[in-house]
Amino acid sequence: MSPRPSRRRPSPRRRPDSGRSREGIGDMLELTVGEPAHGGACVARDESGRVVFVRHAAPGEVVRARVTAVQKKLAWADAIEVVESSPDRVESVWPQAGPGGVGGGELAHLTPAAQRQWKERVIAGQLRRVGGEALAEAVDALGGVRVAPAPGDEDPSDALTGRRCRIDVVIDADGRAGMHEFRGRRVIALDDMPLAVPAIRELGLFDEDSPWRRLWKPGDRVRAVAPSGGAPIVLIGDDTYAADRTRIDADVLRWNVLVGSGVESYYVRPSGFWQTHVRGAEVLANAVLSGAFGDEASSGRAVMELYSGAGLFSVPLARAVGESGRVVTLEGDEGAVRDAGENLAAFDWVDAFAGNVDRSGVVDLSGQLGAVPDVVVADPPRAGAGAEVCEAIAATGAPRVVLVSCDPAAGARDLRALTEAGYDLESLQAWDLFPHTHHVECVSVLTRS
Repeated sequence: MSPRPSRRRPSPRRRPDSGRSREGIGDMLELTVGEPAHGGACVARDESGRVVFVRHAAPGEVVRARVTAVQKKLAWADAIEVVESSPDRVESVWPQAGPGGVGGGELAHLTPAAQRQWKERVIAGQLRRVGGEALAEAVDALGGVRVAPAPGDEDPSDALTGRRCRIDVVIDADGRAGMHEFRGRRVIALDDMPLAVPAIRELGLFDEDSPWRRLWKPGDRVRAVAPSGGAPIVLIGDDTYAADRTRIDADVLRWNVLVGSGVESYYVRPSGFWQTHVRGAEVLANAVLSGAFGDEASSGRAVMELYSGAGLFSVPLARAVGESGRVVTLEGDEGAVRDAGENLAAFDWVDAFAGNVDRSGVVDLSGQLGAVPDVVVADPPRAGAGAEVCEAIAATGAPRVVLVSCDPAAGARDLRALTEAGYDLESLQAWDLFPHTHHVECVSVLTRS
């Protein structure tokens, strides 16, 4: 099962945003906060009617906010004083992610239930604005949008800290581990990382006199990982260290995932991608497996998987279709494909390919399958699959598509493309796998009209 070479295409460079102006930055505004918007802010209007995106606020609040950015007729601001508070507001579980702080904790001032309601409103809004009225009505007919907590996160009194099994930090000029300020270059040294699992917090990475400081230097990027199948490790550059700071060889980390009635073990490079929430891989793998086959028999089925990563979905899909079935996968990251090759080594009926996931890539993969796929599974990056790939998926003739989306706007765009290409939405599920942030995961199942 040797992957074929990746076909790379240069990506266009983003041009600097010349529309931004510093005029008005730092101004204080008193605002009545409206609906949550995609990206972790709420929409408000100032006295002139200008739209202002307000972070660190809650719908319905009256706040005093400092303008942080201006672009044409829009502005962005941080709420620094609450005049009239929402009943959903609580003391932030991560104060350093508050106004003027690091990115990555923009909802930490809300109860977990309110965070999920926030995400429901954002998803519903994107489905209507980006996906169109027909898609929004289809979702409403299915019961609307509900964002569920991950398994173990249901207790309303639980603050939902300690869920992240991977964190990435950068070392500041003084040798402290920190993160960049929101949309800025300045590194803010962290006092703690309350969202990380205890095994990571106990490493002492954020202590002012941290013993790790002798192992890194300013500017280094550091990753701490606590795999479910072993002890935590720290990756500094190309070197891997155990919790006692001894250098070790760790080519892969083991992740154990409960799928169906059994446990699947995956081996992934420390620098490779894996779901951040401790139960995230479990939630998505089970949702995709259920969505792929529904109540029908899975044995002997033909499956195409796009953006397949290290094989999180590929393994249970391969096990489900059995030796009489066929699975082909396509992924652009060659390192992830190597991980997938190891994770899929026991399944002779699976081939994992490396290459661009674009129209020609989907056509080539369909040729490798040699049949009309019974189901296409796609888990694109945050930007989504895009119209070209969605059209190529439809062109395979697959009667069933399972789409995993980690961005509400991109997911709505992809769902619109697929429904306009001849699919009906059968189900849409969402989970809060990123507590205290605006991120959310959705799994949609579509069937050929």
